[in-house]
Formats: sequence, structure tokens, C-alpha cells
Amino acid sequence: MSTDLFATSQVLWRGGIEMELHSHIEIRGQILLVTAEGDAAFDAVLRIFKLVFDSAKEKGINKILVNTLAVNGKLTTEERYRLAVELAEYLKQRNMKPRVAIVGVPPTMDGFGVLVAQNRDVTTQAFDTERAALNWLNIWPS
Repeated sequence: MSTDLFATSQVLWRGGIEMELHSHIEIRGQILLVTAEGDAAFDAVLRIFKLVFDSAKEKGINKILVNTLAVNGKLTTEERYRLAVELAEYLKQRNMKPRVAIVGVPPTMDGFGVLVAQNRDVTTQAFDTERAALNWLNIWPS
């Protein structure tokens, strides 16, 4: 059984071009499932992750799966680094220690941000399928 929480839409302008990133957030069992689609842009990705973490804290959920298979484009290496550092700090400020599985494929996801977050004590892992991500999350206690 799943419970829909909400959908978000982040619209940004980059170089005169409108870029939109949508996310759908639902609770599926003991997992907060996020499905993102649209265009990757640093500010939109940062806002969505913060919203996801806030939702997980509010609902008392510590397992998060973020599916980015329908996201286009990619962040620069510097943006991936900044994103991981800022999100690790965001979690630390909120005393959160979630397990975060991120599903994606190159070029949108290359695992660099995940490595940076892991080096900052965030329990996270990158996967290329939702099934593999769910298997990893299921090894952790709720």
C-alpha cells in the first residue's frame, strides 16, 4: 500500500531557457519513494532533496529512494560536489541519518555526488535500477 504525499515542480531559467524538474513523493511501506523527471538544474535538485529530507523527518521515515531515470541533463562536477556537501550539512543540522538510495544512469548520475556524501558520513548508494535500490534499502532496519 502506498500513500501519496505530494508532487512538486521547480521551474528555473538558465541561459534564457525554461528548465523544469518535477518530483512525485509517496510513502511505500517504510520507504519514502521519490520519482523525479525533467531537467537537472542545481537549485531545483537542491530544493527537491531538502523537501524530501524534511518530509522523511516529518513522517519518521529513514529509508529514501530517489529515482532519477527520467531526469535529463547533468550537473557539473562542481555542482555535484556542492550538492553533496550542502545536503550532508543539511542532514547533520537536522540530526538525520537516513539511508538514501539514488537510481540513475549517466550522464545524469555518475556516482560522484554519492561518493562525496559518503565521505561526509551519509549512508547512500547509487543504483541503475529501482529493484537493486529497494534490495539495498531492505537490508537496513526501519
